[in-house]
Amino acid sequence: MKRLNVAIPTPFYSDEGLDVEGFEAIVAYQKQNGIESLLISGSTGEQHSMSIAERLEIIEYFNQQRFEGIELVFGASAIRTRDAVTLIQALETSVMDAIMIGFPPYIRPTQQQAIAYVEELLSHTAKPVALYNNPGRTGFDLAPESLNLLIRRYPNIVGYKETGDLQRHVGVEYPEEFILFAAGDMKLVENFASGPCNGLSSVAGNIYPREIKVAVERLLRQEQVEVGPIEERVSRVFSGHALINIKQHYNSLGIHAGICRAPLI
Repeated sequence: MKRLNVAIPTPFYSDEGLDVEGFEAIVAYQKQNGIESLLISGSTGEQHSMSIAERLEIIEYFNQQRFEGIELVFGASAIRTRDAVTLIQALETSVMDAIMIGFPPYIRPTQQQAIAYVEELLSHTAKPVALYNNPGRTGFDLAPESLNLLIRRYPNIVGYKETGDLQRHVGVEYPEEFILFAAGDMKLVENFASGPCNGLSSVAGNIYPREIKVAVERLLRQEQVEVGPIEERVSRVFSGHALINIKQHYNSLGIHAGICRAPLI
C-alpha cells in the first residue's frame, strides 16, 4: 500500500443517481497530476449515503475499466457485519489492490465487538488492509490495545488511518513498513515532522494533487516543507464544506463530479 492516497468523490447525477462513468475523468485527472493511489468509497466518497448495491456497482465498474498505473483502495464499512462481508467478498475477487475497513457508524460497538467485526471481515480477504478509525463520525474509537492485538494476529493489516488522537501513537513500535495514515490534510507538516504519521489519506489532493504529493514526498525524506503555503491551500479546501468545494472544483474543470447527496447541498 502506498503512503499517499487521494480520497476521491463519488460522481452523482443531478437527481442524486450514481454516475459510475464519471469516475473515468476523475481517475485520469489524478493520474495526470502524479497521484499513484486513490481511495474510492471513503468518507469523501459519501460512502454511507450509498446502498450496498450501489457500492457493488462501483466495484464492478472498476473491474470492467481495469485502470492501469494507479493503486486502487476501496473503503468498506457498514452498520451490519453481513453487509460489510458482502463488500469484502466482492472486493476479494476485484481489481482493487487494497481495502480500507471502517468501523460501523452510529451503533458504537464495544472494543470486543469491533474486534470481532474486523476479524470476520478479514476472514474473507487476503488483500492488504488498512483500518480506519474515525470516532468523530462513527462514535467509536478503537483503543490502542485493540489495534495492537489485531496487528499481531493479522499480518495483512498493513496500515491504520487515524482521525482520533495521533499523539497516542508517538513512540509506539509498529511492524516494519506499517503505515500510519493521517486522515486528511490539517496540520500536515506537524503530523509528519513532529508527529507519528508516515502516510496521508488526502482530501485536499483533489484540488491540489501536485502540491500535496510534493509536500508528502519531502516530508517522507525528512526534508523541510514550508508550513504556510500548505496550510493556506488546505484551509481553502476545508472552508465551508470540503466535499462541496471538491465537487465544484472538478465540475469547473469540465470533469463531471456532479452534486453531493442531500443534505449536503
